[in-house]
Amino acid sequence: MTTSRYIIRLNAVDVLTLSGVLTTSLAVAALLEKQFYLATACLFIAMLGDALDGMFARRLKLERNFGRYLDGFMDVLIYLVTPSLLLYMHGFNAGWSIFLLPMIACGCTRLAVFNDIGNIQESNGLAYLGMPVFWSVFILAGYLLLDLVLPTLWLNTCLAITLLAFSHAMVWRRLFFKFSKLSHILTLTLGGAIIFFSLHLYGVIHG
Repeated sequence: MTTSRYIIRLNAVDVLTLSGVLTTSLAVAALLEKQFYLATACLFIAMLGDALDGMFARRLKLERNFGRYLDGFMDVLIYLVTPSLLLYMHGFNAGWSIFLLPMIACGCTRLAVFNDIGNIQESNGLAYLGMPVFWSVFILAGYLLLDLVLPTLWLNTCLAITLLAFSHAMVWRRLFFKFSKLSHILTLTLGGAIIFFSLHLYGVIHG
């Protein structure tokens, strides 16, 4: 009987999952340079990889517990840690930052439950138990867009309320819709990436 010299043998889906290390690293590098639009564009690309790995795992019959756990760790980076750091550095700091804590705590709790039970099978397809953590990127995107028109106090107040509602929804015992059509996934992720990369280029050219 042969044994591998490494603790796990990665498959193609695992490598796709781990691409989130690269995309979140690029996002963090961008936000440290205060290039917030570019960082957000990177997070949308990270979301694309996260969406495709599960889809490919099901289609290629490569689903396994390890992949689900690995995906959960990447989700913490993509949807909890990096967006929180970006929001903090963008100005949602000082007393406002307390509202980031329930999002991180409830997000980790929801991911732990997902690792235990996985997706919920319904008659019309798969669903999530509790609001999925990836909505944090859409909340971040909305925050940055509203920053173009709202004063800081109103903007941060709206975000604080939204984060509390989001935190509650992540641990709420309710089924939430799961995007399963590739066209929808590509539209949301690549569309978001294009919008924020375009805003980044506009700022570079006119800044």
